[in-house]
Amino acid sequence: MPKIIGESLASHREITRSRLFEALGSLMAEQSFESITMSQIAERAGVGRTAVYNHFADKEVLLLAYMRQVTEEFTRVLTARLAAEPDPLMRLRLYIRSHLQMTSRYHVKAGMGLRRQMSGAGASHLTDHAGMVGEVLIGILDEAMGRSLIVQQNTLGAVHLIHATLAGQRLPNDEAHRESALALVETFILRGLGASEENVRHVTASALPSGE
Repeated sequence: MPKIIGESLASHREITRSRLFEALGSLMAEQSFESITMSQIAERAGVGRTAVYNHFADKEVLLLAYMRQVTEEFTRVLTARLAAEPDPLMRLRLYIRSHLQMTSRYHVKAGMGLRRQMSGAGASHLTDHAGMVGEVLIGILDEAMGRSLIVQQNTLGAVHLIHATLAGQRLPNDEAHRESALALVETFILRGLGASEENVRHVTASALPSGE
């Protein structure tokens, strides 16, 4: 009988799932998703291969569960951060920074082309997960346009362009270089959306709470 991790079967299951998610995330930082095997995931997670299949039928199902957890956690954290900020351009800045920090935290490599490596159904689910986060950005952009802080434009098109810009970024480890990179991305996106130079300077010069 497999050894139980944790104080109960429920906690064992949760801990095992967490280990598998962490293992998959770290492996995707090193190689393409299509080259990863379930055996590698099990070894990296420190669990038996059979245990992996007890939780997930295949690596695609595991990836979708992992991405759902990541997306839901990010959406919760982001929504809480945005709730206290009345200025839509400052909310956009928080969105940009949170998005880049999430990418670094979860080791999701830019340009890995996950949708091309998955079945049609799996790729569709990935799109659904991205849509959960995109809805938050749509609300920010719509309010900014309603208050004439950015030019009127196709909101969905703007969301795709912003996400494409963010997907190509990796933040430096050095704090000064990191802040410079963040400011560059913020300025680029704000100008691309048609924000005035006065508003661009105001947003990028504003101090964010510690930890942002």
